[in-house]
Amino acid sequence: MKKRLLAAVLAIALTVLPIMGTGVSAKGSGLNSYIEVTGYDPKADYMTLMLRALKNGGTYAMQVGAIYEQQRNMKIDDKKLPYQKTSYFTDYTTAKEILAAIEAAKKPKPSYTEEDLDLLARIINAEAGCDWIPDWVQRMVGSVVLNRVKSKHFPNTIREVIYQPGQYGPVYNGMIHYTPTKKSIENARYVLENGSTCPDNVTGQNGVISGSGVYTSYYDSILGTTIYFCYT
Repeated sequence: MKKRLLAAVLAIALTVLPIMGTGVSAKGSGLNSYIEVTGYDPKADYMTLMLRALKNGGTYAMQVGAIYEQQRNMKIDDKKLPYQKTSYFTDYTTAKEILAAIEAAKKPKPSYTEEDLDLLARIINAEAGCDWIPDWVQRMVGSVVLNRVKSKHFPNTIREVIYQPGQYGPVYNGMIHYTPTKKSIENARYVLENGSTCPDNVTGQNGVISGSGVYTSYYDSILGTTIYFCYT
């Protein structure tokens, strides 16, 4: 009875909240600091209720949405439902960010093998693995590989692109065999799951300008070298 009462009260409260847009902070809503969620309504569709709160976007709506998320997670655990628990209201700041994250979660993840991840991480590590090199540069290295896979001018797999004769120096100097850093692995995973971070026709990555021009470049002030990312 208490479970149903709590859900009913929250639902009623949400219907009378003022519409305030989607810029209210989720992390700063504050309700979780003094309300302990101990129950849930077995019949409630908490994802729908969370979306209603997020579309409202007001301060109290965000607070109520955070409670709905806790109840949803509790229901998943208690009933062993085949759904993934979430932490949107603690991981993101605004309703707009949470809504975007929910939409992104609906999209199917691109498929890739463990070998794809390992090889891409190794080439990123070998080409731009220094700790001080920004994530965007490592992702660009990985993106060039993915763009080559899609291009008619290069082989059709990550392995074939990396091992194509005369293309990647680390294959010949042995650096391809070095264990990649955690940073290189995560940036390889990022481009495999989110796609290339540059236009499809950026298929060149060199220490000199090549192809039909430079898309962008990175100057390493520590090593005194430049990486050019070039159009085909």
